[in-house]
Amino acid sequence: MPELPEVQTVINGLKTEVVGEKIREIVEHREDTVQLHHKISMEDYGTIKSIDRRGKYIIVNTTTCKLLIHLRMTGKLLLTKNLQKTTPHNRAEIVFDNKKLIFDDIRTFGSICIFNKKQKTGKIESLGLEPFSKEFNIKNLKSVFARRSAPIKNALLNQKIIAGLGNIYACESLYKAGISPLSPANSLTKAQLEKLTSAIKKVLETAIVQGGTTISDYRNSSDKKGNFQKMLSVYKKEQCPQGHEVKKLKQAGRSTYYCPVCQK
Repeated sequence: MPELPEVQTVINGLKTEVVGEKIREIVEHREDTVQLHHKISMEDYGTIKSIDRRGKYIIVNTTTCKLLIHLRMTGKLLLTKNLQKTTPHNRAEIVFDNKKLIFDDIRTFGSICIFNKKQKTGKIESLGLEPFSKEFNIKNLKSVFARRSAPIKNALLNQKIIAGLGNIYACESLYKAGISPLSPANSLTKAQLEKLTSAIKKVLETAIVQGGTTISDYRNSSDKKGNFQKMLSVYKKEQCPQGHEVKKLKQAGRSTYYCPVCQK
């Protein structure tokens, strides 16, 4: 599933290409891919003013509405100037004058939801701390972890605690911070929380610079793979950078990779 770095990479690629463009039409090729949550003329999607991110969601703000796009497991937004182009898993298209965005999604879990400009979506309002916000600090993390005795890895995947962090970057951040994924969230010391906040920001920043991580399906808006998979320390690795054996276990239904020597 695309996580924060992948979503941000897609947004960065689109900002220079579609901001200022008028949406001429949105074409749905698979039912329920495009979900209309308020009354709007199907010919009045407006001109794109900005593209933002909240957690793993892409928010396209136009002069008349906002589009909330969730890539889910395998969704991709592919930009092309060939208005006749399609893809094997083309679920919908956002069409401009001389270009279009193809919403390609193999598993069909992704969606494009359309709301009016001030309407609450019911999807992003309950999301947790943004890793690059000023609110993402030791004090607030300590507060949200205080009553959580679940393993820290599980807590990091909870989108109501931290928005945008997924399995790959949770594993990598815990390794960089030297924290065991089995440690109860409320047991972390101030020193550990300091290392963790720093590690999360650093890992995510580096991943964005590298264009995200492509393990299987992820591609950016230019249909190119990311490069951060070449820099992974423990995720799907046999050894960590220090040469220790990487262990794998299941937590909350997800595979956790960690080094029992480096992570205490």
